[in-house]
Amino acid sequence: MSHSPKNPPKAFCFQGERLPKLLETLKTSPQGLTSEKARSRLSRYGENQIVFHRTRSPWLLFFNEFKALFPLLLLTAALLAFWADGLNPGEGYNLIGWALSGVVLLNAVMSFLQNYKVEKLMLSFLDYIPKSVNVLRDGKSVLRDAKELVPGDILLVQEGDKISADGAILESAQLRVDESLLSGESLSVEKQAGEDRIEAEHCAWSGATVIKGHARILVVNTGRNTRIGGISELSQRVQADLTPMQKELRNFVRKITYLAITFGGVFFGIGFLIGDSFWTNLVFAIGIIVANVPEGLLPTVTLALTQASLRMAKRNAVVKDILSVETLGSTSVICTDKTGTLTQNRLHVEKLYMDFEDYDADTVNGRLRYRTAWTMQEIMALCNETVITLDEEGKPTFTGDPTEIALASFVDRQHGYGAIRGRYRLRHSRPFDAALKFMTATYSTSRKALLLTAKGAPEVILERCTQIYSEGLVHPLRAEAKRGLTAKADEYAGLGLRVLAFAYAVVEHPEDVPENLVFVGLAGLVDPPRPEVPNAVAACRTAGIRIIVISGDSGETVAYIAKRLGIVDNPSIITGNRLAGMSPDDLLEALRNEQVVFARTAPEQKLAIVDALKAMGEVVAMTGDGVNDSPALKRADIGVAMGKKGTDVAKEASDIILLDDNFATIVKAVEEGRTVYENIKKFITYILASNIPEVVPYIAYVLFPIPLPITVIQILSIDLITDMLPAIGLGNEPPESDIMHQPPRRGNEPLVSLRTFIRSYAIIGSAQALLAFVVFFTLLFDGGWSFGKVIAENDPLYLQASGAFLTTIIFCQIGNVMACRTSRQSALGSLTRLNPWIICGILFELAFILAIVYLPEAQLFFNTAPIALAYWLWIAPAPFIILALDEARKWLGRHGWHGLEV
Repeated sequence: MSHSPKNPPKAFCFQGERLPKLLETLKTSPQGLTSEKARSRLSRYGENQIVFHRTRSPWLLFFNEFKALFPLLLLTAALLAFWADGLNPGEGYNLIGWALSGVVLLNAVMSFLQNYKVEKLMLSFLDYIPKSVNVLRDGKSVLRDAKELVPGDILLVQEGDKISADGAILESAQLRVDESLLSGESLSVEKQAGEDRIEAEHCAWSGATVIKGHARILVVNTGRNTRIGGISELSQRVQADLTPMQKELRNFVRKITYLAITFGGVFFGIGFLIGDSFWTNLVFAIGIIVANVPEGLLPTVTLALTQASLRMAKRNAVVKDILSVETLGSTSVICTDKTGTLTQNRLHVEKLYMDFEDYDADTVNGRLRYRTAWTMQEIMALCNETVITLDEEGKPTFTGDPTEIALASFVDRQHGYGAIRGRYRLRHSRPFDAALKFMTATYSTSRKALLLTAKGAPEVILERCTQIYSEGLVHPLRAEAKRGLTAKADEYAGLGLRVLAFAYAVVEHPEDVPENLVFVGLAGLVDPPRPEVPNAVAACRTAGIRIIVISGDSGETVAYIAKRLGIVDNPSIITGNRLAGMSPDDLLEALRNEQVVFARTAPEQKLAIVDALKAMGEVVAMTGDGVNDSPALKRADIGVAMGKKGTDVAKEASDIILLDDNFATIVKAVEEGRTVYENIKKFITYILASNIPEVVPYIAYVLFPIPLPITVIQILSIDLITDMLPAIGLGNEPPESDIMHQPPRRGNEPLVSLRTFIRSYAIIGSAQALLAFVVFFTLLFDGGWSFGKVIAENDPLYLQASGAFLTTIIFCQIGNVMACRTSRQSALGSLTRLNPWIICGILFELAFILAIVYLPEAQLFFNTAPIALAYWLWIAPAPFIILALDEARKWLGRHGWHGLEV
């Protein structure tokens, strides 16, 4: 049974409260609640789960596809055609109506399929609440469904458990938890029971995982009142903006629609003024509208984006929303998390300091003095609780605290972690204590001596050291040397490293307190960068893309990683506390500093940074893998989640998922995105060019006493049949060589610019219209027609001339598709690169022309007749004329006539 109270109590802020008072407020005790009280509170607080907001039904989303101007315009034209057919049957108006209706339905279905995504984002939060938990009820430990937890319960957790509610720790033993999915902090966090006032180290949060120790937790907040519940609510409130491609296509379609309506209305009125009938004017108006609207545009865009997304999937980038492909290509800023994205999400020994010298841990075998190195690694192995096992392939697997695993892995690569531990017998261990900040382990040696090994915070270990081990000898540790070691530890910490000191002593009894220790060395640990990231960062710089690190980790660590990867040179750190006190204007000013990195940020602060960047006109990509990243992933122009280590929450909030968790894959995706954008511009140029020879005949027919050169059905045959395959081919063109050396396109740069219209309409389109009219009138004049003479619609001469006009346009489009394969460089170089789509498209166009000209059934449908061989000699040069004309334009553009560039 589900419990969903209408007005559940709000979250209780318990940090800073006194523990006895909190127990009193919650009316509970360390022995937990009774079963009766728990049932009563379940009715009051509701189940311990995330609450979801209702989403729109698929049907509503589908019908919304018909609200835009583009489908409304074509549906109106289709209805007018059906109306005309009802009053004047047999004129072919019904064919126009069905064709236009089919276009609208096709666009709606394709748009719906790519836009409709089942909103499972909130459901994935449930993965972070375990199914069952140990809880004290009636004074006994019982197993209960996690949904039944209520404030006042006492939750029992141990190593490996996922914490299922927010609360205060009553009792603990060696408790360490992983909160990286919530905070972004790469290191595990030590927790302990609070004796009086509850501070951060006394709090447990839902969604965190216990990696060591055990504890009893007083449950304070459940369900939507937990921290993870708050992030869920924030994600639900975040509205994803339209992608740049959606905005550009919407603006372009709006302009074309208004243009079509204006032309249609104007020539409908002109027809009345010159005395044409209502139905004649209506057909002309429909023709003008159909000729102006590129009906094949949206399906072609969708197919091009789909093909690009399939190519990206082969490169380990799964696209959830195909419009995201182009958006990533226009990205100007990548906001990236550090842990698990730039780094490997595992600690690694980075630096060693021994014999008063620094060493790179990766070159330890070849450069370290043997005795000191051996002693250091012995202590790392012995003063360690990591358990090593072998998997099915015989490879070592380490289990334990992440810091100790890093030390064990380092030793294992050098001399064998298990081999060192096998030479000694453990006699006594003192686990790491948060208050003392060190741990010890005492072993008996083959010489029957007792060796105490110690590791911990440098200031604590150094305080207990009186000697130092250097170059195989033990020397007194003087005050000056101790100050130098302290300074070195501070230097490492300033680099963002986690610093540990190592020492030993020979003792008389296993339980002896560590005193008069011999200092051996320091180790600096860090969550290391992924090896492929530096090259990816350099590629982003070349492409003019800025990278901003936004992490929940410490400022020093974030700055160290960002500097090491070449993201910044002189990092300026802004922490979450400082960010909380900044005004929106202050944040905008801070973001103008390209050296800025963000640390200790909360989810809502990441969201604010994304919003500020978008306000600056940037196209923002946000990478992440944790629960804490999900609101910003959803708000960003493009959300990129990690596929392996990413949480389901992050994946559902994102637009693209990197299957290999490889930051470098983003660079490949950016290249693909830029390529598809350029290709979309190419096939829009290609599609628009045929609008002029489709529109001009209607204008000429209204203004001059000539027969109509092209019919509505013939126009649709170009837009929806012959142009489709070549346009798809242009959408699959490979990238031009300099595409990743160009800066990101400006946010206000239109998809279809004035230069695009000049190329499509004024140059290529006008040339197509001129060539088609030349063939049309040549054929008419040769057949005995004279200017102003009326010719019947079924006259073989007219059908032959109309078919020739259509054929010339299609031939011109063959030259146009070859010209459009490049934007700046000569298209002649692209002739050696085979594009199967374009080749098939051209062959299909030729077959289609022969079919509609020579097959009787097709002639009847498309209003054509066989074309005499002599006139094919007029039509055949058309592709080469169009290609040569555009080659001249490109040559002029490359030689100073920049206004002709596209």
